[in-house]
Amino acid sequence: MKIHEFQAKRLLKSAGVNVPKGELASTPNQAWEIGDRLSGQTGDDTWMVKAQIRAGGRSLGRMADGKPGIRKATGLDQLRDCAKDMIGRALVTEQTGAEGLVVKTVYVEQAMQIQKEIGLSLLVDQQNRQVVALISENGGVELELAAQTNPDSIHKVTVGVDKLIDQEQLTRIYERLELDESQRIDFFTTLSRVVELFFSKDASLIEINPLGFCSGKWVALDAKMMFDSNALYRQKDIADIEKRDGPDDHRQASFDGFNYLTMEGNIGCLVVGAGLSMATIDSIRHIGGTPGNFLDLPPDSRVNRVVSALDLLLENSQLKCILINVFGGGIMRCDTVSDAIMLVHNSRGIDIPLVARLAGTNAELANRRLRESMSNVHLAKNLSEAAQLSVALAAKQDSNISEHGTDSILSRVTSAFR
Repeated sequence: MKIHEFQAKRLLKSAGVNVPKGELASTPNQAWEIGDRLSGQTGDDTWMVKAQIRAGGRSLGRMADGKPGIRKATGLDQLRDCAKDMIGRALVTEQTGAEGLVVKTVYVEQAMQIQKEIGLSLLVDQQNRQVVALISENGGVELELAAQTNPDSIHKVTVGVDKLIDQEQLTRIYERLELDESQRIDFFTTLSRVVELFFSKDASLIEINPLGFCSGKWVALDAKMMFDSNALYRQKDIADIEKRDGPDDHRQASFDGFNYLTMEGNIGCLVVGAGLSMATIDSIRHIGGTPGNFLDLPPDSRVNRVVSALDLLLENSQLKCILINVFGGGIMRCDTVSDAIMLVHNSRGIDIPLVARLAGTNAELANRRLRESMSNVHLAKNLSEAAQLSVALAAKQDSNISEHGTDSILSRVTSAFR
C-alpha cells in the first residue's frame, strides 16, 4: 500500500524527522493562500509545487504542457499558475503507464537552501531476510537509475531486528560521503528515527530522496512510503488513509479485506491465495495475454466477499474477459464462488466472457451449478486450459469491438450524407 508524499511527510514529522513547512491545496486559489501564509512564516517568496499522485518519478514525469510534476515557483502569481497547470490534469511518469494519473491536489512547501544532499531508503532485503538502509551519494537521483549507472555510489547498512544500526558500516559511509562531525551526528539521529518509524508502522519501504542538509540539519525534501497490507489490521491510522484517500477500487478492496492491484492488461483475475494469483498472472503472460489486475481473495466462506470482488472487476471497462481460479480447501469452498457468480449474473449481468477453474472442496457441485444455470461461463479443468481460454476470449472480444467500432463510424458517416 502506497501513500502520498504529504502523508509520508506528516508521518516523518510525527517521528521527529525534519521536513519543510508545507500544506496541501486542491485549487489554484488555495495554493495562492498557502503560499501567502508560508511566506509570512518563512519570509521567503519561493516555493516548491508538487503534484500528488501515488507514483514515483514526478520530477522526470511530464504533464500535458510538457513540464514536470515538481516545479519551483517564485511569487504568488507564478505559484497559482503552477497549481492551475497541474490540478485536474494527468501526470505521466515511468510508474504510471501511458495514460498517467490525474493530479487532484498539489503540495506547496517552502523551498530550501541545500548545502548537501543524499538519498536514503529503508527496505526489506528479501534475499537475506533483513532490513537494510541504502544510502546514495547522489541525492535526488532515482535509486534504480543510480544503481544502474553508478552502483558504487550506493552503500548498504544492515539494520537488526533490534533496530540497531551497524556502526562500523556507517562510519565507512560517513567517510565516503565526506560528512563533518555535525552532519554525522544529525544524520544518525535522523536515520534512527526513520528506523523506528519503519518498524512501528510495518513499512515495507521508506524513501527520502533527497535528504538535504539545510541550515545545519538534515531535512526530508521528498518522501515515499509503502506499507505491508497484511499488517493493516494493527495499523488503524495507515488503513484509514487507504479507506479515505486511496483510489476508489483500492478503497473498496481494503474495506472488504482483499489485496488488489490494477495492471494494464485486459484479462481480469480473481484468485484465492497470493501464490496462486501470481501463478495465474504468469500463466496468462506466458501464452501472450495481458493480466489486468492482481486480486488475492483470502479463503472465506462468505459469498458477499466474492460478490464484492467480482463487482470490482466488472467496474473496470478495460477488461475483456475474467478468469476465476480457485482451489477450494478449508473454509474456502468452490460452491461459495459459484453462488457468488450466479448472484452477480442475476443482479447486474455479466457482459464479458467469464472463465472459471474451480477445484477442491465442492468443486463438482459448483461446476454443475454453473453448467446448468449459466451457459456463458466457460469451465476449465486446469490452470493451463483456463489461461488459454481467457487469452483467446479476450482477443476475440477486442476483435469484435474493433469491427463494431468501424461499422459504427461508417454508419454515422453514411447517415450524415443522406
